[in-house]
Amino acid sequence: MTRNGLKNVGAHLPSTVLNRAGVHMDKLSSLLSHWKANVGEPLVSHSFPVSYDNGRLSLRADTSAWASRLRHSQADIMDRLRADPYFQDLQELYVRVLPERARGPLEKKREVLLPSRIPDTAAHLIKSVADDIVDPALRKSLIRLAGARDKQPQPKR
Repeated sequence: MTRNGLKNVGAHLPSTVLNRAGVHMDKLSSLLSHWKANVGEPLVSHSFPVSYDNGRLSLRADTSAWASRLRHSQADIMDRLRADPYFQDLQELYVRVLPERARGPLEKKREVLLPSRIPDTAAHLIKSVADDIVDPALRKSLIRLAGARDKQPQPKR
């Protein structure tokens, strides 16, 4: 923020850069909407298109399991996508796993358990709802949330 208020970054960039960025964003938006319209759940929730050039569609998957599922379903996905004129020249799917944040070799994933502020009745309700959830990641998270009140942080030795 300056003395005169907020300044638009675009005011300091050449118009050619802004035009190229706008075209790129439009392409990505169009690609994403066609991907969502043709592929469907649950793949859409665990993958997204990165680029589509020269008949090659590059995808990113949340985990290696979802990347494997995309690769396994590649023929079916390509058939569905080719039915859309946007993907008429599709020849190849390229699937990669979305990389996690790089960690140092000695850095471990920190998991701090704080005493829960969830009342017993709410924890019971969350746990009962979790039993009916189809998505395994969401179910696991809800069960962990409901069970957090049972766990107390362990003192460090």
